[in-house]
Amino acid sequence: MSIDIDFTITPPALAEISEKREQAVSERAVYRKRNIRFHCTMAAITALYLAFLIIVVIPMMAKAQPDWGMITYFFPYFTLAIFVVGNDLHIKRIEKPSKALDKKIAELTEVPVDDEINTVINDKEQPEEIVSYMEKVTTQGRSLVRVEIEAIEKWHKASEKQTDK
Repeated sequence: MSIDIDFTITPPALAEISEKREQAVSERAVYRKRNIRFHCTMAAITALYLAFLIIVVIPMMAKAQPDWGMITYFFPYFTLAIFVVGNDLHIKRIEKPSKALDKKIAELTEVPVDDEINTVINDKEQPEEIVSYMEKVTTQGRSLVRVEIEAIEKWHKASEKQTDK
């Protein structure tokens, strides 16, 4: 998670949450630029590859030169290798970090407190720790963020399991 939530201490300030969210948004913009640059590079490689096939290989095949016939036999495999390596690089260097940043941004967005808390906690009376934490958050003048809702949900499920035993 991007922010550690502890119900016994002071919740993170709005400035800290906004700073982390803005940092994640700016990092996400960098990955979007990398994604565009990657796709342009792959399109250029494909265009050069096809141009080489059309301009050089096909005319040589028309002249029935046996050396070029053997080389063209391997071109589909070379094409497959280009796209497999390119796709693997794209997933590792661009897609996975982008998805992690999207998750981080979603965790740091504010949510309507009443609706979310009521869906997380089915009790009529909310536990004292959660009420005091929510009071601390409201004194800061902000609403809960998604990561805090998830922490409350985990804490509530753990406390329910302990009371059931």
